[in-house]
Amino acid sequence: MRIGPKRGGFTLVELMAVLGIISLLIALLLPAAQAARESARRASCQNNLHQIGLALHNYHQTNGTFPPAITGVHTNWYGDFSVQARMLPFLDQPSLYNSINFTRGTFPPDAYNMPLRSWEKEINKLNATASHASVGNFLCPSDGLAVGPRNSYRGNVGVGPGYRTSAEYPDSGNGVFPEVVMIDASSITDGLSHTAAFAERLCGTGLADSPSRERDAFPQPYELFTADQMLVGCRIASLRGRFPFVTNGGWWFWTGRERSLYSHAQPPNGAIPDCLLRQTDPAKGMTTARSNHPGGVNVLMSDGSGRFVQETMSWAVWRGLGTRNGLELVD
Repeated sequence: MRIGPKRGGFTLVELMAVLGIISLLIALLLPAAQAARESARRASCQNNLHQIGLALHNYHQTNGTFPPAITGVHTNWYGDFSVQARMLPFLDQPSLYNSINFTRGTFPPDAYNMPLRSWEKEINKLNATASHASVGNFLCPSDGLAVGPRNSYRGNVGVGPGYRTSAEYPDSGNGVFPEVVMIDASSITDGLSHTAAFAERLCGTGLADSPSRERDAFPQPYELFTADQMLVGCRIASLRGRFPFVTNGGWWFWTGRERSLYSHAQPPNGAIPDCLLRQTDPAKGMTTARSNHPGGVNVLMSDGSGRFVQETMSWAVWRGLGTRNGLELVD
């Protein structure tokens, strides 16, 4: 009887051992691959802020001030144009900038968290091309919801909830882009390298039925006058959980803390959800710097330099970085 050569193969034990080794290698390599991808996304995000910083200073050199985050500056029509819209020519977007009619004003579609009236929609048609355009420099690749006309990078309004510094609002209006005052470099007495100009903020979910405490903002329960009062009020607002601002960061085109501005009431990725006053346009309230980068957010300082700010930064230092004229010694 003729017997053929013995056929080789794996035993069940050997096969299980090989599968176990492969699984272990995948478990070891997957976090490294994810970390490498996030590192690339963070570098891209930092580059976006770098370009915004160059545009900011080119704007200042040309106009003698930083871009205004102010309304009604041209006519009696509302001029809710954002800081970002003003900087377009310095971000290699001259055609998009030239398509904007700054003389007729414009109406944010989510003003007061209510639908626009028909005549407001007609005026908005003048700027429909620009307002719905996607600008890559305004979108952070680490935020999966940052697409289309949305906005990942916000201008710093200061610490408190109001538009300007006053007896009622003692810690408001002290950022680089307060809503009712135009600022130049000489107004930043704390020093350009010690004052934040822009920071990241995650885009809203757009899901009113299932809002996110990290992405969306809740309605401010009553008038609040200081950053410390905002922390209490926003905590109460999030417990109620009704009618959130789910279009937060939905547009780079329009000004406001619900779209293109942020505040320094609490450190990055703060535990207290944001809240905004619906009865005002742009909204008063608290919008915190937030990102998907592990551990903190990218920040652009007023001198054009960038830094990654840890979410563990002390409250005092973060608030100091948020003021242009507080005389705080921060680094």
